[in-house]
Amino acid sequence: MRRHRGVVSFLGFLVVWHIAAEYLVGNPLFLAGPIATGGAIVTMWQNGTLQGDLLVSAGEFAKGFSGGLLLGIALGLLLGTSRRAKDYIDPLINGFYATPIVALAPLFILWFGIGETKTVLLVFMLVILPIAINTDAGIRATDPQLLEAARSFGANQRQLFTMVRFPTSISFMVAGIRMGIGRGLIGVVVGELFGSQSGLGYRILVSSQYFQTDALLAGVIIFAVTGVVLVKVFEWLERRVAPWKVDQA
Repeated sequence: MRRHRGVVSFLGFLVVWHIAAEYLVGNPLFLAGPIATGGAIVTMWQNGTLQGDLLVSAGEFAKGFSGGLLLGIALGLLLGTSRRAKDYIDPLINGFYATPIVALAPLFILWFGIGETKTVLLVFMLVILPIAINTDAGIRATDPQLLEAARSFGANQRQLFTMVRFPTSISFMVAGIRMGIGRGLIGVVVGELFGSQSGLGYRILVSSQYFQTDALLAGVIIFAVTGVVLVKVFEWLERRVAPWKVDQA
């Protein structure tokens, strides 16, 4: 039953989108409908441009996201287990998290050129912080009663971490990863809007310059669907590694 809710929500979105495009706006120059957008995706696939753009954007996202994921979890675990490290690093993290990093994209071109490096670093910087912050929060949110119960059975510090603190923080990590996925995809778009010659973000820019609204929305929809799929993948992984977590009906 729960699986059908997402399908109903998606179909409802398509209906509202179609009505808005056909009857409220009425001009495909300003808003292309789902049928026209789907046609644009098919056309770009048939002429080969979509495959090339997908490979470029996927490669940039994978490199930046994987680095941000690994270092973000490691940094979060350090912050959650070391008060001294948190005192030193936490002010910097809060400052960087509040910084509009996407506004630095033009500077990244000056520093790293127009290749994929600037986009990968932009994705990395946007991904690492929410993962680190949520992992830290998960470690520190461990129920003291669970820790006390484990100590009463003779658990040492390593066992307290591996058997109590880390499992408790998994849900927080996944929440941070979900935030990181969205921020990382935004980083891909922003990075490719400035000084790139390929990628879905570049295709969105070109489509806007030629007033190809259907192709523009096609790129946006692909990013949105990618985000949904990646979130579902990590939610599935969470259920596998944390089967004790029961979702509400």
